[in-house]
Amino acid sequence: MKDTNNMPKRKRLNLDLTPEAYELLQKLADESGKNMADVLRTGLALYGIAQQESKKGRCLGVVQDDKVIKQIVTT
Repeated sequence: MKDTNNMPKRKRLNLDLTPEAYELLQKLADESGKNMADVLRTGLALYGIAQQESKKGRCLGVVQDDKVIKQIVTT
């Protein structure tokens, strides 16, 4: 049995989503093979990176062939 005393405690969150947001979350989870919580954790991590870089005057984006296709804005 794994010792859970050294693991950080998780916090539980109840979340209300629009039907469209829920469907998108379900679709992303299905396509990635992850569960919804994992998709939300990944999204939160990406948002955190985008926000940190924005404070430094940088941006996060999708690039193809040295061209920015989409920029993630955290205003």
